[in-house]
Amino acid sequence: MQDDALADLAARGIALARVAIGAGATLAPGLVSRLQFGTTSPAQTVAVRMLGARDLALGIGALLATRHGPSGLLGWVEAGAFADAVDALAFLRAGHSASRRRGLTVLVAGASAAVSAWAARRLDA
Repeated sequence: MQDDALADLAARGIALARVAIGAGATLAPGLVSRLQFGTTSPAQTVAVRMLGARDLALGIGALLATRHGPSGLLGWVEAGAFADAVDALAFLRAGHSASRRRGLTVLVAGASAAVSAWAARRLDA
């Protein structure tokens, strides 16, 4: 598979995952908060719902942009890479607990940011 096709596939896969995660966090923020942090509070529920809506919008935007080819998709992939990098750094800096949940979030968000950044470079080529 050529790098361009692989980059497109990666971008679409991350967008689909973002839609699924975003929908779950938007519709069931208490459950996602418990899974993510091990606890839930009214403030966590609000924050999880807001971040879920962000991911849902980024995912839907990327999927809709695929109709316009790589140039239409590029900005959405870059925005997703930035959001995931900030998520990874925020959880990494939270450092108050070395929980598996925190480590998993850093790993998943960091990997998504890295793959998205790679895909953006390929889509821009």
